[in-house]
Amino acid sequence: MIQHVDRALERLLRLSPALGESLVDISFDAPDRTWGAARTRPTVNAFLWEISRNPMYRSAGVQLLRDVDSGAVVGRRPVTPVVDLHYMLTAWTTEKRDEHQLLGALVECVLAHQELPDGVLPEPLAGKKCRLQLAPHEKRPPGEFWSALDGRLRPGVQLEISIPLEVFSWTPMAPPPTSVAVSASRLPEPVGPPDEPGRAGLARRRANGAVVMEGRTAPPEAGAGPADAPAGAGSEGA
Repeated sequence: MIQHVDRALERLLRLSPALGESLVDISFDAPDRTWGAARTRPTVNAFLWEISRNPMYRSAGVQLLRDVDSGAVVGRRPVTPVVDLHYMLTAWTTEKRDEHQLLGALVECVLAHQELPDGVLPEPLAGKKCRLQLAPHEKRPPGEFWSALDGRLRPGVQLEISIPLEVFSWTPMAPPPTSVAVSASRLPEPVGPPDEPGRAGLARRRANGAVVMEGRTAPPEAGAGPADAPAGAGSEGA
């Protein structure tokens, strides 16, 4: 995947008239002292010095794949991770004025694009959104960067390219239901001796989706007065 980003970056830089193929070479080699001594033409070096995961896209969850026609969910997978590629772009010329001219062309080319255009993307990157920006100050190479390359400190353009990596496969989902059937039936009446307290005339009610059976006062015996009224009920005057 990274080699395709290198190719896209080279194509992007070639869009600048000052970075034409007949005028400037573009290299992705390590710009150490030996490499610099072998330069015979003006050269732009795009050295990939770090790869890190983008902190803004560390979200949990899943991505859903929907059918284009019906809109039904047909697949799912973890969220696609996004990786930042950090490049140091430097200009190598015999004259300092030419070096600054190339650096200016690099800055203009990067600032003119917020992402790699579709026209410069190789086939494996087609359709992907590859964000492009100058890296913030806190993401500059460490102080020992040039010492590790056995070279002299040089001015450069710190470039950051963010690319999504398709590392997860889609998991197929079960087809959605086409119909729903519902059935209901009456609960049987409670069975028990009529004089058993709490059993005669059970009442049913629903509470939070469940059926609750409640006991009622047993019916009065023969010759007895009327049953007590429920709590809270009003009464008429004599």
